[in-house]
Parts: sequence; C-alpha cells; structure tokens
Amino acid sequence: MSTIQSSCAYCGVGCGVSVSSTKADWVDVDVADVSLMGDSNHPANQGHLCAKGERLLDSLAQPNVLRYPKLRSGKPLDWDNASTLIADTFAQTIAEHGPDSVALYLSGQLLTEDYYVANKFAKGFLQTANIDTNSRLCMSSAVSAMQRAFGEDVVPGCYDDLEQAEVIVLVGANTAWTHPVLFQRILTAKKANNAHLVVIDPLSTATAKQADLHLAIKPGADLALFHGLLGYLADQNSVDHAYIAAHTEGFDTVVPQAQQLSANLTQLAIEVGVSVTQLTDFYQLVVNNNKVLTASCQGVNQSTIGTDVTNAMINCHLALGHIGQTGCGFFSLTGQPNAMGGREVGGLATQLACHMGFSQPEQQLLADFWQTDRVADQKGLAAVEMFDALAEGKIKAIWIMGTNPVVSLPNSEKIAQALADCPFVVVSEISPDSDTAKLADVLLPAQGWSEKCGTVTNSERTITRQRGFITAKGQAKPDWWALSQVAKKMGFDGFNFDDNVSVFSEFAALSAKVKQVFPTKMFDLTGLTDLSKAQYDALAPTQWPIALSAQIGQQNVRVFSDGVFATATGKAQFVAPAANVSQQLLPSNTLLLNSGRSRDQWHTMTRTGHIASLRASIPEPVVLMHSSQLSTFSLTEGGLVRIEAIQNQIKQYSAELTNPDFIIQPSFTVARAVVDDEIPTNMALMSMHWSAQFSLTKGVNQALDARVDPISKQPGFKCQPVTLSPVELALQGVVFGQHDSSAHGLCWQVTQTLENGVCHHIGFTDIDDGFAYQATAHSLKWTLTIDGQPLYIQCNMEKGLLKALKLLSDTKVDVALTQMNAFIGKPLDNQLIKQLHQQIKAGNSPLVCACTGVTEAKISAEMNNQFNDQVMSDGVANISFEQALDSTQSLLGCGRHCGSCNSEVKQCAKQSWQDALSYTEIEHQHAVEEEVA
Repeated sequence: MSTIQSSCAYCGVGCGVSVSSTKADWVDVDVADVSLMGDSNHPANQGHLCAKGERLLDSLAQPNVLRYPKLRSGKPLDWDNASTLIADTFAQTIAEHGPDSVALYLSGQLLTEDYYVANKFAKGFLQTANIDTNSRLCMSSAVSAMQRAFGEDVVPGCYDDLEQAEVIVLVGANTAWTHPVLFQRILTAKKANNAHLVVIDPLSTATAKQADLHLAIKPGADLALFHGLLGYLADQNSVDHAYIAAHTEGFDTVVPQAQQLSANLTQLAIEVGVSVTQLTDFYQLVVNNNKVLTASCQGVNQSTIGTDVTNAMINCHLALGHIGQTGCGFFSLTGQPNAMGGREVGGLATQLACHMGFSQPEQQLLADFWQTDRVADQKGLAAVEMFDALAEGKIKAIWIMGTNPVVSLPNSEKIAQALADCPFVVVSEISPDSDTAKLADVLLPAQGWSEKCGTVTNSERTITRQRGFITAKGQAKPDWWALSQVAKKMGFDGFNFDDNVSVFSEFAALSAKVKQVFPTKMFDLTGLTDLSKAQYDALAPTQWPIALSAQIGQQNVRVFSDGVFATATGKAQFVAPAANVSQQLLPSNTLLLNSGRSRDQWHTMTRTGHIASLRASIPEPVVLMHSSQLSTFSLTEGGLVRIEAIQNQIKQYSAELTNPDFIIQPSFTVARAVVDDEIPTNMALMSMHWSAQFSLTKGVNQALDARVDPISKQPGFKCQPVTLSPVELALQGVVFGQHDSSAHGLCWQVTQTLENGVCHHIGFTDIDDGFAYQATAHSLKWTLTIDGQPLYIQCNMEKGLLKALKLLSDTKVDVALTQMNAFIGKPLDNQLIKQLHQQIKAGNSPLVCACTGVTEAKISAEMNNQFNDQVMSDGVANISFEQALDSTQSLLGCGRHCGSCNSEVKQCAKQSWQDALSYTEIEHQHAVEEEVA
C-alpha cells in the first residue's frame, strides 16, 4: 500500500487525512482503489476524524457528476468554446455597463490557489471588487471585530490554547456537532487539567449538556453579558492596568458604559436571562483564573450584532492582557476548510490580497505587483448586497464557484428569481444537481476534493496541502485553470500559470512584498517564496506567520504576544458597542426561528445528502419546539408545519432596496414538528441544510429575511421571528422503488438515500390524490392496521417483480426503510407479502450513532442487559449507571469513534436505565404488598 497525506473537505478544524492506495504509482487511481483514515501526524486532529470525515470517500459517489462544460439547454461545449463564451460575454457586459456590472461569488471550499487567481482576475483586471464568498455567511463578523481590535484579520491563538486553558468559554458554538474532533480535544484537556467548560447558548445543545456551567441566555443577550463582564472586571480591579496602558487604546472610553451594566447585577441577570448566581459564577470564573479562553462560532457571527458581540469578548481579554498568551484570549471557530485561506488572498469584497485594504498605497502596491494599470479602488458588494444588485438588474453577469447561494443565502426565493432573471450566469460545480447549478447559463465541471491539488488554511492559521489522488474524469479542471483561460481570452497578461505550484509561488511572493512595505501586518508567507515544486508537494502543515524557510512545519505559534498590534499606532483598540444591548420585543403569535447545523450533515447536503449513514439520523426536515407551543399554533406533534416570515418584516427589508418597484414575495418552508421540551418556549429550531434538491418545500432560508450586521454585512440568520401554521395532510407515507416526482397533489416530498437505494417521503392534502398516486388497474392494494393505525399498501409490479411499494396512512408512517426497500425487485407473491407484514410490524428505531449504525433500540436493549447482569450479580443497591454505560459503549462502539453523539448516547442510555429502575421498584413494591397480604 502507498499512502499520501491530504486534508479533510469539511469544517475549519482542518483535519489531516491519510489516503492509501493499492496502486503504488498512483496512476489511474479510482475510489475503489483507496482507503482513508485520520492522519496521526497532523497537528489539528492527531489521527481522529468525525463521522463525516470518516465517510469522505463515500461522498465521491455522487448520483450525477459533471464532467463536461454545457449550456443551460444541456448542449455540451468544449473548454475552448465555453471559455470564449464567458470571456466575450463578460467583456461585452463591462463595455456596455461598466466593471461593477459583473461579479464573482466564491466558496470556502475553494483552494487558496483558486481564490488567488479569482481575486487577481476580478480586482486586478476586471477592476471590480464585486467578488465575495460564502465565508461572508459564517465568519465575517469575527473578521470585522478582529480588524477593529487588532488592526488585521488575525486569530491570535492556536488549538494548543484549548488544552492549556483553565477556563474554556464556548459562545454560540455547538462544537460537539460542528467541530467534533476539536471538541474531543477540549473534553480530553478538561479531564486532564481539571479545566472548567462554560457554554453560552440559548439552547441546551449536545455541547451544553457536557458543560460545567451552561448559561442559557436570551437570544442576543451575549452582548450585554460580555459588556457587563468588562464592567465587572473593572469593578473588581481585576484588569491588567499596565498592559492596558502600554498596549491598548480606548479603555477609558468603553469601560464606563460597561460599568453601567455591572453596577446592577440583578437587573443585568434579568436582561441576560440567567440567575444572579449563574451570572456571578461565570464572572468569578474569569476573575479567579489566569488562563481563560473564549471561542465563538455561528451563534455569535450570524447575528445583526455579531461584530459588536465579538468585540465585547475581545475587550474583556484585552483588559486582562490575555491576547497572544498561552491558554488565553479570543478564538474564532471557522466553519469551512479554507475560509481563512480565502481571506488571506482577499476573498471578501471588503479586502484586497494579503490582508490589505483599499488605501492608495495598498492599491498601488497591488497594481505594480500584478502589472496592471490599476486595481479596484473601493470595497465591492458583500453577498447580500451582491444578490440584491443582481435582483435589481445592476449586475448582469455573475460567476459562482463551489457554492449554492440559492439555498444558503437568506430569502432564498428572491435569490433563485434573481439568478433566473440574470442575463448571464456561470456556475463551476462538481454536480449538476444543486439548486444553483440548475440556473446556470454555462455550467463548468470543476475538480472536487480527491482530484484537485493546492493548499488550505484552518482556524489556527495552519496551511495544509490538499493533495489529489484520484484521476479527474472527463474534462473536469481546477478552478484556477478555468479562471486563467477566461482571463487570457479577455487579453489579460499574468495568467500563464503552469500549475498550482506557480500560483502559490506568486501568492507567497506578494505576501513577502506586502510584509516588506507594510511591516506591521502579521500575515507573512515570505519563508515559502522559494519553494521548488518538490518542496511544495512535500510541504508539511505549517502555521503562519512564516518569515523564514526554517519555520516550515512550525506549530503552536501565537501572535501579538509582544503586545504590538497591526493598527496604525501599534496598539489594540477597545471598541464600544454601537448596538443597543436591550432585547427586541417578540410580536405576539410568533416564535424566534433559529437555524443551525445537523450533526451528520454539511452545508446544503450536495456532498453529504446522498450518504445513507449520514442521512439516517434525520431523514426529513424537522422543526423542534417546546410542547407548550403546539396548542398555541394549532399544531400536532409529528404533523407538518408551515414556517413563514412576518409580512411586515419582508416589506421592511424590501424597502431597503434602491429599486422600490422590486417587491419580495413572501415565501415559506415546511417541516415536521418535533417536540423537545429543552427548547426555550419562545424559540423553534430547524436545520440549515435542506434544499429543493432533497425536499419539495426547500429549506429554512425560504422563511428568513436578509437583515445583516451593519459592520460586517453578515446575514442575521439566527433567531428571526416567524409565524407557524399547520399543514393538514389527508395521507402521508413512503414510496420505495419507482416514483413520479411530478405526480398531481404532492405537497410533501423528501428524497432519502438508503444503503440499498432511495426512498421518498410523500404527503397529500387531498385523499383522492394520495390513493391515485401511481395507482394502475394492475396495482395490488390492501389495508393493514397496526396498533390502531390504518396502513394503505399499494404494490406495482412488472413481469411479476415488485417495482414500486407505496405505504400511506393518515399519520406518519414509521418503518425500517432499508429493510422495506430490499423488497423492491423481488417476486411479488404470498411469501413476500407475509415478509412485508412482518417487517412493517417490526417498526423502526432512530439512529443515534452514524459511525457505527447503532440505534436507540440497540442502546436500550444493551443497557437493559447490563442492568439485569448487575442486579443478578450485585443486587439493586449496588448497580452503577456509569459502569453500564461504559460497557454498552464498549460493546456497541457508539460514541467511541468521533464522539459527536456522546450526549445523545448518554441521554438514551439514561432513559433506559431510569425505565429499568422504575420497573424494578414496581416489582419490588408488588413483592412487598404480596408478602404483607
């Protein structure tokens, strides 16, 4: 076996992977020839992977793969004609309407080399800064806050700080699900160092359940919480006065406002939504410990006050003198594998390359380096602004790469319509199936993970080589190559790149030049400027800044530890919040809708939605809410819910468009109601992943408006008020085998990949439509009643073989999907019908552990076995839940792989244990009663 090292394609932890091949020469390698495991030598993950990472190879078997350029009509093109069409159209559009009539929209899934060429093309030669990235949707509030405080978009610390800290504070971060490998490092360090874990989140997440202190604050109250903490630190004289005086500015301006909050802790606790005891416990943890680390994620960033909240956190650490010190400070948890690499090359519309802004000296340096007459001279349109301009007809040509904005941006219906109306849309993708790809005038086949080569930068500034190992099929090309072809056909010099190495070398050389001219900037790749191709190919994971080649391979590098920052004065800035710290009043008959990530899925599911093991835990769109809200909105548990933005909300944000004639029509989504009494009574929770590719009613962003943080321009996805109403289904169920997706009357349709095929969850508001669906004169139909639930069964056959199996009822049909799908293609006879009935009666059990396929039923059964064994061996008085849980996990493997399901496993096991205890107590009581009698 021959092995190469690469990086994971998912979150910003940046895990290393080792890929082994049966072909030692790596020639004509296909997925069947390789195996994958975590790279034990990579500093980010040390060999560990999450459930998604372990199934990276499964993600390569896309249902449809794009291999050749083609037009919207489906007509194929060769690359020469496709690149000529794009070049000519962009050139004509700019000639007629100016450079700001075109735009590029990129992705944190791109490699740094792709990002660099895209930014050189747009900002240097198209001379527009209308080039943004989906990183705007996840990281830009943290970026803006760090720029305001430190003078540059730089995360000061590293992962080692999580293992050195005495107190770890996770804010708006369900790290157990979103960054599972990193969370396991946190739990290991917590146990080894006796560190305190504090989780600040309105929701009782899988992460919060494992915290020493969970502050279930009101949505948006994190600003008051941390601003109040700054005041408390000053009140207690716990700030580092010497550090503040020597290395910061603005403390005396900001702290009096903060002390207004800390002056009345009782009132502050009410405003934040926690008890005074919880509030002071948290504040005292910060006061009493020398190493406090605060890490935040989307719960903070995806807020209209995200930048101010992040600066409020940074203010506290500046006051303590923590920035750049071991085990201390602020850390931003990044959502995508190369969000930071994209920011390094200027991927955001608000930056130029190498962390430069739009000052005249910075523009001139870049123009000279790229040998162009000028570069974009002002900030471009951020993501939401860009698609608003697209909807208003101001942008007439757009190139989208590796992202799915029709699903991921708020007010999705508007985005889809804007792209449909745009005169020219180019999309670079690996599959033609995404909602966005279906709207492309020109669809370009991009190389995906496993095929493309380059670099990525993770959350702690570590650059890792992503190495291709599968031979690209058809005419799939790297994105930097596609961009270069178009640039050359537009007559631009400077795009004769031979390979990804030559792109990276130019980028590193630009970094060295910027560092030379602007020495206060921390971003520095000078030590990588003279890499040979062999050295680049062999590049070990390395954390920047890299001033010397001798630093290649360095790790655990902290910046700003000397107290010198990248601001004009060299001092960090305390930033006063502009946002009002008071809470918004929730209109009556509404809930705050919180969108977030599911444990086993990724973004819009284009990469993970077809992997059966990752779909099994949540097969349909669901909305979680407190049981008390069901009657308020006339809903039933398990029923369908229409989720819609408030009408005046839509009008308000429509009015912000410059074209008053452009009206956003109200849109909605639909999900199945699931009761969770740990959800706050004023909130509902829905996954962010669903789209038209998998669900007829599309995704959560159908119901969210486009409000943004005024500083970072990041959309405020979190906690928007929505109205809920029931969707009354006459019949609902599942169909296996043949399926007519355009059948009359379908109002609920969700596609789910199984280990042995595909099934479709379906629903009808009209009973006749449900019975008529796929019914023929030759269909075999009958009714089976299970526990009072009538189940209407229909079998369609062809040449005696079962081709379609429809199960409908008036309530949700719950069966073992993979086992039912196994009947498709078998002879339809009495024996099959008997087996079918047996399988239906056996029911289904929800999946808990995606790594091992362990269900609730398996955990419950094994916990009962452990309970009985302990009772028989040691008696009821001496039984141990922890021992039983450990034995169950050891036997079944659940929670012992990536660890992201640990809290769910424990919750299921605890319920089974409590049930067993209750039954034992009842038996004991009966025995006593009989003895007394």
